[in-house]
Amino acid sequence: MYNPKISIIVPVYNVSQYITKCLDSICGQTYKHIELILVDDCGSDDSMTIVQDYLTSHTFIDAHIIFHQKNRGLSAARNSGMEKASGEYVYFLDSDDYIIPDCIEALVKPLQNKKYDVVVGDYQYSNGEKSDLKLHNVEWSGQQILDSYANGLWYVMAWNKLCRKDFLLDNCLTFEEGYLHEDVIWSFKLACKAQSMYIIDKVTYHYLVRSSSIMTSMSIEHDVTVYLKAFDKIIDFIKAEGRILGVSEYKIIEGKKCGILYSLLQKKEIGLYNKYYKDFYLQRYVSPLIAYRKHIINFSYLLRDLHYCMPAWLGRLYKRLFFNMLYAWRGKKIEGAVW
Repeated sequence: MYNPKISIIVPVYNVSQYITKCLDSICGQTYKHIELILVDDCGSDDSMTIVQDYLTSHTFIDAHIIFHQKNRGLSAARNSGMEKASGEYVYFLDSDDYIIPDCIEALVKPLQNKKYDVVVGDYQYSNGEKSDLKLHNVEWSGQQILDSYANGLWYVMAWNKLCRKDFLLDNCLTFEEGYLHEDVIWSFKLACKAQSMYIIDKVTYHYLVRSSSIMTSMSIEHDVTVYLKAFDKIIDFIKAEGRILGVSEYKIIEGKKCGILYSLLQKKEIGLYNKYYKDFYLQRYVSPLIAYRKHIINFSYLLRDLHYCMPAWLGRLYKRLFFNMLYAWRGKKIEGAVW
């Protein structure tokens, strides 16, 4: 029976309210061949005091603590954990979330048949609400993995994925330090590089959404600028990999960019739309006319993205007009005035 060592990596930063429940869920795992790697990212509360007291009274855990000298962020904490990990597989767990008792056992089970690069479980919110994904027990390989990601069949978050450590290291799949939405960049690269993936139809992870995450106009603008930086990284990656004519690559990148612009109009953030449209416009990496001729997109997507073929000032107006006409036709008009 294949019994791989699993390294559970938990970054710790200002989670004193939640960390005990997270640690309890790790201690209660039915699968025992695990190591716990906690990364102290220099928070301002007593999270690490709680962690150290917990480990003192639970000596059966194979646990290690990595101490950062200053706060470096989630990406750096995960990378530090990967460097320390000695397991054949790594599993990322956020310290304000928790996992079910047989989480690791359930994710390891498919590995009895094949050493997949990635095994993914389902999740639900901490209030009991299930994710809106409809996961099934399914195996994907090669291009199917990226295509399934483009179609939203598995989620962008790095947590709740059992990843073969050598696969991550061989493909330089570390997290971009200094970036928020680091999971957007990491999961895109993982989808491009993974050769084998298994999805299990089982909730293994409980995800906490904190009330402080409610969006304000200021945080909406910050979110837009963060995504712009993430898109720069993703576009640099597909250029370096020679993937600029990939169908799923185009669908993911342009679909997300379109979704952000639409969201700004839907929220009536017209000023932010006007302010940042040109930044998205300048991130065009292939002409939609070429994409259409190469059968990367169909005619409806050509109409959606035709603004890239216009001067920026005209493209900004065209894009708003397109959104208004499309959603008015669907009976969900998003603005009172077109311009």
